[in-house]
Amino acid sequence: MRVLEPSFFYFRFMQTFRYLSAAIIILLSFTSQATTGYSSRCQKAHANILCLRFEEAQTLIREEIKQNPENTQPYLLENYIDFLTVMIGEQEEDYARLKQQRNRRLAKLASGDASSPWYRYSQAMVYMQCGFARVKFRDFVTAGVELNQAYKLLEENNRRFPEFLPDKVCLGLLHSLIGTVPDNYRWAVRTLKFRGTIRQGLSELQTAFHQSARNPEFSFLYPESAFLLAFTSINLAGNHDATAGFIAEAGKQPLQQWIHDSPLMCYALANVYLKTGENDKAISLLKGRVQGKGIYPFYYQDYILGVAKLNRLDKDANIPLLTFVANFKGLNYIKSAYQHIAWYYFINGDMTKYRLYVNRIPLRGNVQVDNDREAMRFAEKKAEQNIHLLKARLLFDGGYYERAMSEIQNFEARAGNTPQREIVECTYRKGRIYDEWGKDDLAIPAYQSVINLGNNQPWYYAANASLQLGMIYENRHDEKMARYYFNKCLSLNFEEYHFSITHKAKAGLNRLDNK
Repeated sequence: MRVLEPSFFYFRFMQTFRYLSAAIIILLSFTSQATTGYSSRCQKAHANILCLRFEEAQTLIREEIKQNPENTQPYLLENYIDFLTVMIGEQEEDYARLKQQRNRRLAKLASGDASSPWYRYSQAMVYMQCGFARVKFRDFVTAGVELNQAYKLLEENNRRFPEFLPDKVCLGLLHSLIGTVPDNYRWAVRTLKFRGTIRQGLSELQTAFHQSARNPEFSFLYPESAFLLAFTSINLAGNHDATAGFIAEAGKQPLQQWIHDSPLMCYALANVYLKTGENDKAISLLKGRVQGKGIYPFYYQDYILGVAKLNRLDKDANIPLLTFVANFKGLNYIKSAYQHIAWYYFINGDMTKYRLYVNRIPLRGNVQVDNDREAMRFAEKKAEQNIHLLKARLLFDGGYYERAMSEIQNFEARAGNTPQREIVECTYRKGRIYDEWGKDDLAIPAYQSVINLGNNQPWYYAANASLQLGMIYENRHDEKMARYYFNKCLSLNFEEYHFSITHKAKAGLNRLDNK
C-alpha cells in the first residue's frame, strides 16, 4: 500500500481551499471593521486598505499606535496589508515579511480584551491570512496548521457569541469548502477536526447577508457577504439565483460605491460577470477600474480584461494581456496569458507571433492552476488549431452564443477529413452553447454523444459533458440521473482541467447527499 507523504496530502487538501481564491481575498480583506478600540483613524486606514491605498493606511496605522498604544487593532490592519500584498503581488520578499511579523502581531492581539468577541476573531484572521498565503507559496503542511488554528478559534468564538455576525461570514466560507472535500480525503478533515457542509455554509452566509443589511453595527459585512453568497452559490451549490441577486445589489448604494472605489470589489464583480456570460459588462467595468498613483497595482485585472476582450474577438485584446506579462512578477496565470496572446495572433493570421508566444509558455510561471496547466499541455503538444472551433470556444466563454453557433456551422461546412478530437470538440461546443442558451433538450443529446465519442480519450470533453448533464438533471430534481452523471464524470480518466471538473462533480454529489 502506498503511503501518502504529508506534502501530497496537504497539496490535495489545500487545493480545495484554493478553489475560491477570489472569495478568500475578498473575505479576508473586508472583515476587520469595528473591533474593540477601533478608532476613527483605524476606520480610515481600513477603508484605504480595501482600496489598496497601502501607504496612506500605513501612515494612519503609525499615528494610531503612537496616539493610542493600548489599541491592538492596528496590528491586524498591518497584517491585512501584508496579506493582500502577498496574494495580489505573489512576491517572495512580501511573503517572507508576512511570516516574519506573524508572531509579533499575534502576541499584540492576544494582549487585548479576552471578553470581547473580537479577541479570538482577530487572532483567527491572522492565522487564516497566513494560512492562505502559505497555500499560494506551497507550504501546505504549515498552512494546514494555521487554518486549523483559525478554524478552532472561530468555532469557539461562535459558541461563545452566537450572534456575532463576522464569525458567520468566515465560517460560512470554510464550512462550504469543507463540505466539498472528496470522500477519499475525509480522513484528512477528521484529522484536523474540520466539520461542515455546503448547506451549512450557505445558511451562515445567508444569515450574514440578510442581517448585515439591517444591522448598522455590522453594515460593513454587507458587501463581502453578498459577494461570497453569490460566488459560493454558483461554484459549489450550482445556484445561479444568488449570483443574479448579487448583480442586482451591485447597482445599489453602498455596494456600488465600494465597487467604484475598491479594486477588490471591482475584481469580484467582474469575475461574477464573466461566470454568468455578461462579458460586455465585465469589459466595461474593468476598463473603468480605479488605478494609478498611490494604489497597489492589481495586474491580474489586466489579465482578465484581456481574456474578456479576446472572448469578444476584439482587435485590441492583446494589449491588456501584454501589459500583464510585462508587469506582473508573480507566477500564476502567466502561462495562460501567453496562451491567450498566441490565440489572439492565430485568430488574426499572424502565425510568426503565434509561434513566438506559444514558445514562451514554458519559459515563465508555474502550473498550480488549471489554466496554466492547460497552457503548458498546449505548448508541449504543439497541436494544430481549428480557427472556427477556437472562435466558438472564446465566444461561448463570453456568452455570445449566437455568434459561437455560427462558428460551429462554419466548421461543419468545411470539406476534408476531420480529426477525431475536432469532431468530439465540435459536438461538445454545441452542447455547451445549447446548455447556457437555455436549450436543455438540445444540450442533452449533444452531451450524450460527446460521452460516447470521447469516453476513452484523455480529453476533458466527456468528463465535463457528464458534469453538465449531472447539473441539468439536478436542476430537474431527477436525483437518480444526476448521481449517475456525477459519478460518470468521476469514473473517467482525463488530464485537462481535472481538478476543477472533478471538484464540481464531488460538490454535486455532496449537494445531493445533504438535501
